[in-house]
Amino acid sequence: MTISSTGNSSLDRITSSYQSGDTEKTSKEDALGRDAFLTMLVAQLQNQDPLNPMDGTDFSAQLAQFSQLEQLINLNDSMDSLAASFSENSEGDAVSYIGKQVTGNVDIMTVDEGTVSGGFYNLSKAADVMISIADADGKTIKTLYPGQQTTGSRLISWDGTDNNGDAVEDGNYTYTVMANSGSGFTEVPSSITGTVSGVAYNNGKAYLVVQGILLDLESVTAVSNITASSGSESALSYLGKTVTSASPIILVEDGDVSGKELTFDLDEQNEVTIKIYDAYDELVKTIALSAEDTASGENKVEWNGYSDSGNKAEDGLYYYTVKADSSYAKTPVSEEVSGIKYVNGTQYLVMKDSGRLVSLSNITGVN
Repeated sequence: MTISSTGNSSLDRITSSYQSGDTEKTSKEDALGRDAFLTMLVAQLQNQDPLNPMDGTDFSAQLAQFSQLEQLINLNDSMDSLAASFSENSEGDAVSYIGKQVTGNVDIMTVDEGTVSGGFYNLSKAADVMISIADADGKTIKTLYPGQQTTGSRLISWDGTDNNGDAVEDGNYTYTVMANSGSGFTEVPSSITGTVSGVAYNNGKAYLVVQGILLDLESVTAVSNITASSGSESALSYLGKTVTSASPIILVEDGDVSGKELTFDLDEQNEVTIKIYDAYDELVKTIALSAEDTASGENKVEWNGYSDSGNKAEDGLYYYTVKADSSYAKTPVSEEVSGIKYVNGTQYLVMKDSGRLVSLSNITGVN
């Protein structure tokens, strides 16, 4: 739209100030828009009776009306922007995921002030594992060789250094897991399923915290609500009952070891090696017993909560294996359930006598 005046300098200043924004506003034009109002005002001034011109008060009132129109249009634009922003971000609001169960693909580890958020992968069968870590430019800066791993879920233990042993800069790093189960190395897709326990922010971006892993919102593939009946009732139903499991868990909390008596069964006296691992499959403590210190049947050995290095074990979950000769001894537990313990958003049954924990998925019998 082109607006012209009759040589009046005041009108020229008014029209020129609005012609500059004419092009970008065309999409918002309507019959009562700012351009139409200004066109009518200029036309009125052009065609007024020169012997009876518009009173200054009336002209000021019309300019005031135009100013009010301008403010209303700007307010409407602001509300439109706010509504659009809310609409775009509502589904991706990270906080709304807290307490829900999500599944997502994980291929990023974050380094923040030297602390690394662990990576995650799953193995459908035992395999030799190799992990490559790359920076934002796609350059491989670290290669890890965990070696032979059994089936199941695994966390990646990376200390935040490159292949030269130097600490890397804070930021996001992608990783690729390669596994060889006998027919060559192939890439292992990494995914995680769990309850969102919180939200962490890195460089202004929100990540979901799932089992201690940072999950990008864009990587979420499934979301479901956790109802009270699906989790709480299933665990509560075991209270007072005797359950059996071959995979008891040790809990270290506030420095105290819950379930410090580690039990195992032997067919006969034998030398055994007990190894205690943390949740990252890192060996923490090795306990060796001679044949004279064991007995046929059930055996018990106490762990004081210290590692091989002499340091107090960090709070968390631990498991143990008992090897005798070339085979592994059984480590069963069969006790009454006295309570339910939540650790990292997961429910565990508390054994009444030993204080050890049992995962619901590892129960082999119920009495």
